[in-house]
Amino acid sequence: MDEPQYFVDLGEEMKLSHIGILVEDIREGIKNHKKLFGYKQLGPIVDDHAQKVRVVLLGTSENDPVKIELISPLTEDSPITDLLKKRQALYHLCYTVPDIEKAKTEARRSGAIVISKPVEAPLFDNRKICFLFTKDHYVIELVEDEH
Repeated sequence: MDEPQYFVDLGEEMKLSHIGILVEDIREGIKNHKKLFGYKQLGPIVDDHAQKVRVVLLGTSENDPVKIELISPLTEDSPITDLLKKRQALYHLCYTVPDIEKAKTEARRSGAIVISKPVEAPLFDNRKICFLFTKDHYVIELVEDEH
């Protein structure tokens, strides 16, 4: 009997990029992560108007294999506002993929629900991102690789 196809079959093409953490105040979040983990800000704070969030990447260096993305609301109607009210902090796991459309299709075949179609993201030099909700009830983000 053949094994069913699963999203993880993208294997080496799919790499964990960062962990998304929700914070109410991005500057306070940066200070807290510096103090607790020794992280530094790896780039500018970016306002992503399409997603209605303010974001920044943190890590010990640019070479960290997995970084932290702090995410705070940009507007009152930001999609993360209600999550913060519920005191949810861990938001998503992000994977880089060579072809976002292929990865999105494979994820859907594995039962994930697309919660936002691919759009350009200023934090990632306008490479495309999309969000999915897994069968195990958590959010993943896909970001198209630089290549």
